[in-house]
Amino acid sequence: MRVLKGKMKKPIFIVLLLLVSLCWEKEDLIIARPLKNSLGLAQNPKTLNYFLVITGSEVLRGIYADGHTKFLTQTLSPLGYRCVGSLSVGDVEEDLLKALSFGRKRAPLVITTGGLGPTVQDITGKVIAKFTGIGLKEHSEVLLDLKRRFGGLSGILRPVIRGQALTPVRGTYMPNPNGTAVGLVFESDHYSIVALPGPPRELQPMVKNELIPLLSKKYGLRTVGHSITMRFAGIGQSSIDRIIREKLVSPSDLMIWSSFNANRVDITFSLPGNTKQDMQRLKKLEDNLLKYTSNYMYSDKGLSLEQNIFKLLKEQKSSLIISEIATSGELSSSLIQADPTSRYLKGSYVAGNSQMMHQLLDDNSDFKEDDLSENVVYQMAELLANKKKANWILVVGSVSKNKDESESVWIAVGSIKKGFITQKIGVRKGRRLRQDRLVTHALDLLRKELSEYSSRR
Repeated sequence: MRVLKGKMKKPIFIVLLLLVSLCWEKEDLIIARPLKNSLGLAQNPKTLNYFLVITGSEVLRGIYADGHTKFLTQTLSPLGYRCVGSLSVGDVEEDLLKALSFGRKRAPLVITTGGLGPTVQDITGKVIAKFTGIGLKEHSEVLLDLKRRFGGLSGILRPVIRGQALTPVRGTYMPNPNGTAVGLVFESDHYSIVALPGPPRELQPMVKNELIPLLSKKYGLRTVGHSITMRFAGIGQSSIDRIIREKLVSPSDLMIWSSFNANRVDITFSLPGNTKQDMQRLKKLEDNLLKYTSNYMYSDKGLSLEQNIFKLLKEQKSSLIISEIATSGELSSSLIQADPTSRYLKGSYVAGNSQMMHQLLDDNSDFKEDDLSENVVYQMAELLANKKKANWILVVGSVSKNKDESESVWIAVGSIKKGFITQKIGVRKGRRLRQDRLVTHALDLLRKELSEYSSRR
């Protein structure tokens, strides 16, 4: 950077998922591990461990993404319930039985999603009954409700609908006003299995309105330990992990959660206790890590990179204009999604190439189509600053080929008062990945310039 002037094999997939202990959703990679206990099986007396079994062959075939793991963990974690694993299986009895067996060994509470509907593929309730030895029996109140809702004038239900009235003879059920399948709760002597419906519009209200009160009554509200989440851009997940291992002295009871998406890294440090001393221990750990990574962290308050930029713009009472080519509007979109009503994003310009961008900006200067150097993005930044009267300008240029056949993009950022800087970013082949990476690089470069300017004021 320089400144210018001016369906899978059943035994195999189960073993792999269990040993690796990874949760994937789109391009998010989430890893959880205690620092000195790689299995993390110990039950904290202040928390309750649970295990998730996500059923549905459509998930394994990639038709639908598993959003249940994310929703359930985010909903239950603040209440002191800790997920120790999430396993996806198809609508196959043998696979589901193995998953239940594994989950049961990991936690006293197993939660399943899906497979409670009226089709032949919906086998979850019957398989759990077989696994637990707890039978199913038609429940009069559930049957009455089904007749009222789906029986019509005659009150007669089709057999497939009437089958939804089966509930555990040992346990209870959770009403489902948004569908036909009630939630099932199987209560054994030493563990519980909760079966939730699959559709999110049924599952999510049931969790909030039925499951949480049920768990609170049975297990009580648990004490939640302290945690700190540090958010980084411009540094790899493995680099931060190496610093933690080699440079820091960490408590033996520390849990580390690490996630990576679109070249952004979240590191969460968590301790089981929630005392003032625990918070001080976490703060000390954060301060020690910042000795090596301070230039890369953009928030420890839960803000996204986009929200952090709006915060800085607000503090400076400044506005921003964007010009983007290689990112195809995704840069502007990411900011708008972060705050659709923000008045600090003054406008954005999107074009397919540099020539079209110059035309869009009414630039009458002499411009060559094949000129994709840093001078082009620099000139665009100056042009926008002079014509549009914005405090800050961010320009993402076109993709260009280097002499070694690799590809790169020039970015310019700055203001009339501070001046403009340019940076050359190497890009990988693959449009989606390239744009995600560019968006993060461009926003992080803007964030650093805004932060530096604020510190000088």
